[in-house]
Amino acid sequence: MKRRLKSLSLVLLAFLLSGCVKMNMTLDVSGNGKVKTSVRMLASTDTLKTSGIQESTFTQDLKKQFTKNNKDVSAHVIKEKHDGKQYVGVEASNAMSSSIKAIVKNGRVQVTIPMKTFTSALTDNNITTETLNNFNMNEESLKKNGVEMKLVFNMPDKAKSNVGEVKGNKVTVDLLHEILKTDAKVENIVVSSKTGKTFDAKTLFLIIGGITLIIAIILYALKKTRKEQK
Repeated sequence: MKRRLKSLSLVLLAFLLSGCVKMNMTLDVSGNGKVKTSVRMLASTDTLKTSGIQESTFTQDLKKQFTKNNKDVSAHVIKEKHDGKQYVGVEASNAMSSSIKAIVKNGRVQVTIPMKTFTSALTDNNITTETLNNFNMNEESLKKNGVEMKLVFNMPDKAKSNVGEVKGNKVTVDLLHEILKTDAKVENIVVSSKTGKTFDAKTLFLIIGGITLIIAIILYALKKTRKEQK
């Protein structure tokens, strides 16, 4: 996982300082511990043009990074508009599903991802808060330029997390903020929830049986009422 994310981070690095890049990763975690991933990486067409890179070259390189040595990955080109700017990039499904594991124990499911997974490519290339400051850039200016790096967890039940914003079963982590903040940084992103209840055939039959019983009681009551009125 680290190697694949590092390669993708290096692609992102090429455009980080020029702005207008977006990386969003979504993890759908099931109660049995299975994790499905979806990764979206985009760059503004203006940024590509300024960098002298053709859109087709950029998207093809991204697709190669996602699908390299992984036949289960599905990657396709996407085009979107954000804040009036045109973006182009790639969305890949199951790009890292085999590498990210969830632990199921005592009725809870938990995903733990080391922050180094996301920061190693940056620090290895000397892209730190200090380096960005030398270019008069910080988290605020990068976001103003359109840079976005987010990690989203969709859990099977009400979620808990040591970082990010929690809304019900959804956790959103602002990776750009976590990477560049100067105060205490977390070593691991830890997200958990109850495993939730699985919906099986037995449950379905119980529900149908309950509904049938309620209908029968209502019909009996209506029939009795009509007899009394007569």
